[in-house]
Amino acid sequence: MSLSRRLFTLMLLVLLGFSLGIFFIQVNNTRDALAERQRVELSNLAQSLSLALVPHVELGDAASAEALIRATVDGGHVRDVRLESVAIATPIAFNVVRESLAPQWFRDLIPMPVESASRELPGGWASLGTISLTGESAQGYDQLWQLAKRLALWLLLGGLITLLIASLVMRRLLRPLERLSSRLNEMETQRFDAPLEETSVAELKGITSAVNRLGQRLQTQFEAQAAQLARLQRQAEEDSVSGLGNRGYLNRAVDEWLSEPMGGSFALLRVSHIEVVYREQGYKGRDALVKAIARKLEDRELAGEAIIAARLANSDFGLLLPETDETRLQEFLTLLAEDIDNLLDANPLVDTPPENCALGAVRREPGMQRTQMYAVADATLRQAIEQGSGVELAPAGGRARPRGEWREIIEKALDSPKGLDFVAQPVLLNDGGELHRELFARLRDGDELHRAGDFLPVIRHFRMGAQFDLRALEWLASYIDRIEVPRLALNLTEETFDDEARYIGLLNWLAAHPRLCKRLDIEVSESIALRHQERIKMLFRHARRLGARGGIDRFARELKELSYLSALRPDYVKIDQAFFKREDVDTELLQSLCMTAHQVESQVIVTRVESEADQERAMSLGADGYQGFVSPAVDVMARLANPAEDMPR
Repeated sequence: MSLSRRLFTLMLLVLLGFSLGIFFIQVNNTRDALAERQRVELSNLAQSLSLALVPHVELGDAASAEALIRATVDGGHVRDVRLESVAIATPIAFNVVRESLAPQWFRDLIPMPVESASRELPGGWASLGTISLTGESAQGYDQLWQLAKRLALWLLLGGLITLLIASLVMRRLLRPLERLSSRLNEMETQRFDAPLEETSVAELKGITSAVNRLGQRLQTQFEAQAAQLARLQRQAEEDSVSGLGNRGYLNRAVDEWLSEPMGGSFALLRVSHIEVVYREQGYKGRDALVKAIARKLEDRELAGEAIIAARLANSDFGLLLPETDETRLQEFLTLLAEDIDNLLDANPLVDTPPENCALGAVRREPGMQRTQMYAVADATLRQAIEQGSGVELAPAGGRARPRGEWREIIEKALDSPKGLDFVAQPVLLNDGGELHRELFARLRDGDELHRAGDFLPVIRHFRMGAQFDLRALEWLASYIDRIEVPRLALNLTEETFDDEARYIGLLNWLAAHPRLCKRLDIEVSESIALRHQERIKMLFRHARRLGARGGIDRFARELKELSYLSALRPDYVKIDQAFFKREDVDTELLQSLCMTAHQVESQVIVTRVESEADQERAMSLGADGYQGFVSPAVDVMARLANPAEDMPR
């Protein structure tokens, strides 16, 4: 129970006890006053009757005496009357019956005392008789009941008004404490760089200042850790002159790219004029030209995505290009070559025009390895130089299906209830537990199953990712009760976050399926997290409230951008094992990478682990778990014997 509720409950109990005390004290005092008044009235009435009845009793007129008595006690607090006299043969006795309006439980709760009075009738030296009166409690109960109702009503209204005022006052007084508590929660699950406002509550001023100092210290530590990672990354993977990645960085990026179900191209750029500048102007002129070329490459985008560029040698650059069609790729390479040629031809005083740059590109094909891709790109580059064309694109191997045919297959599979199929690869933790099982989609085309690497590039090319993501989630919602593994992970595409309506639709869909969310981990790649940081942050917060978790895939491709971790606070990050396997990368960089993720309470998972040696190395450097060939993918669930029963309902 929260502090405000405890205080409110305590105040309610105190107010209730206080009100009950006032109620019973007031009612009892009033009862005693009514009883005393009845006693006095009965005594006075008995005294009056004892004097008024003397003439009638002396004459023995019983009828007149009774009439006088009835007239006198009519409407009073008298229940029983008795007159005894030696002058009257038969005692005069009667009672006045009157029902009380007060309920029986009230009369049982607050008993009213019954008063009585008796007086002798004077007759000279001897008494003529005795008049006895017994009080009636009905009228007293009625008065007490009316008082009790009015008092209870006023106490109830007063209590409610008091509680309302007290609640508003407590809420105002506890607001700084609530802000402090929320801030501490944010420091655990969100970012910790915005300070708390100062409070007017003296007892909380010191705590607020301490929390602000703690948040500032944590933010400083995280920024220092990120800066150290950037420094180590520059030492390990950055070319010192251009600021681009070096050969080791490009090798890692290409290996990760080839391991994912993605399309794209690889290109080699050669600027032979760099050597001419070096001979004529020395290293300062050469370095200035290299930096200018690097800026051109860093600012370049293809299909809305930044390209990955690295400097491989003095005059050679490697380019990793996102998926696009062949016509747009050719146009992009041609414009890039023209821009660099214009850069080389910027000095009008040179007598001879500079040698143009050359580009050789190769599109990714299924099963292609890094060395094979480099060899094809190098041969294509040589062909461009020999022919003087400037830009050459390697011919396709002829094994790939046309995109139009792939699109028909994809649309047909997404429309069919049995068009999607999944396998799941376990992600294991160092203690032997299982983080989750990551889902890998397959398309069913008749009796043939297509792997994700074959059709996902086509889905991204035609921007069908949002439709595919929703279909995958609906498949999970249909089959979740038949899947025995505790948690599943699904990697979402960028198209889901590009459009506001589709993004809001995803949030609403998750809210409508809380049972699935309790067993779901949502993953996005680092590039998506960087481009849509606010939407990913909102998605992770929304998912956590529903019991899901958020993760970053393909983590640390750009170490300069690690500051986003403090904002997103993912539950886990996945990094390719190529990072841990390279001999040219200092172990300090890998340990700092894990420490930075742990600082925001994210688990580090190493992917594509191929052997126990890879697993042990990753564990020794601080990774929390692994995924790869040591834990191969399995069918997400046991298939039913009757295929017709396998359709979601």
